[in-house]
Amino acid sequence: MTKYNFRTIKKEIDQDIWHNGYLIYGEEIFLIKQIIDLICKRFVEPQMQDIDLVKIKIGSKLSSEDIERVKQELQTPAFMSERKVILLEKTGIFARAAQGQAEIHKKYQEELSQIFTLLNSGSCLILHEDTVDGRLKKKLQSWFEAGGVQVEIGREEIGVLRRWLQAKAQQKKLGLTVEAADNLIDRCESDMTQLEQEFNKAMLYAEYAGLAGIDLDTINLVCKSDIRGTVFDLTDAISAGQTEKALKLLDTLLILKEPLPLIRFMFARHIKQLICAKELGDERLLIKQIGVYPFVARRLLKQARNMSLEKLELFYRLAFESDWKVKRGHMTDRLSFETLLIEASLTFASKVR
Repeated sequence: MTKYNFRTIKKEIDQDIWHNGYLIYGEEIFLIKQIIDLICKRFVEPQMQDIDLVKIKIGSKLSSEDIERVKQELQTPAFMSERKVILLEKTGIFARAAQGQAEIHKKYQEELSQIFTLLNSGSCLILHEDTVDGRLKKKLQSWFEAGGVQVEIGREEIGVLRRWLQAKAQQKKLGLTVEAADNLIDRCESDMTQLEQEFNKAMLYAEYAGLAGIDLDTINLVCKSDIRGTVFDLTDAISAGQTEKALKLLDTLLILKEPLPLIRFMFARHIKQLICAKELGDERLLIKQIGVYPFVARRLLKQARNMSLEKLELFYRLAFESDWKVKRGHMTDRLSFETLLIEASLTFASKVR
């Protein structure tokens, strides 16, 4: 059966083609919410939201009452809307069982899959899941045979997001530089919900300050801090043996209230990406292998050229040991990370002298 993405399912919606069930999942919550809202608005009258739109967030616990309620809702006609819409969130029915939970999860899946046969043209069942395991082919097949469709909505490409931001800026009669757009996309990790929030702040500031457009200086001034950019600077300082500068950069991130576990995660990921850049040595391969944007790939390759693979692997081992000390309770998070920066700077200092 066809697996839909955002564009293909949106095209069907625009053409007024509908299904009795939608299995929706993926990374981009902003677009998932948009599709769910379109389905609900199409079938449920605004004044009937409390009656003909049923939302049930199951989570990790399923009761027989939940199952019975869903069955009854699917078999009960809408009161004053074209269809009744039932939204089930995070059932986990298409996910693999957690370790040691196989039997319970199997029973849970069997009970919940009983509702598939009840899909009908008088209702619309939406399953909003975190993830779907493609290996559960029998479960997916029973969903398709009952009239449901599968919709995976992932993160958008940088070009699409850039055009989206430029269109929002044009609506306010503001310009937007490519550098500013790309930088904001990167610091928001392509998350459209974050992007919209941060870009709205930039546009409000630009309008208040009477600016003709938004550039990188505006983004730096009013938007969330650029952790990836600071991690690049941090790595540059370490590779140059500049311990004091590295510690000051860390202090800057902490002053901006960036959580240390996030900084540590970004830092470790950056080192792994540098190792990949050193081994691959090609921008296109790097983009394909680790999924970074072109301007990030170029910067990784440039930074990796100044480091040996041996030093990078030692760098990663130091990061692993630092994290291990925190998890074992041997050191506090901040002390451990500051020690990592000092040890890594000393490691690279011998090359600099």
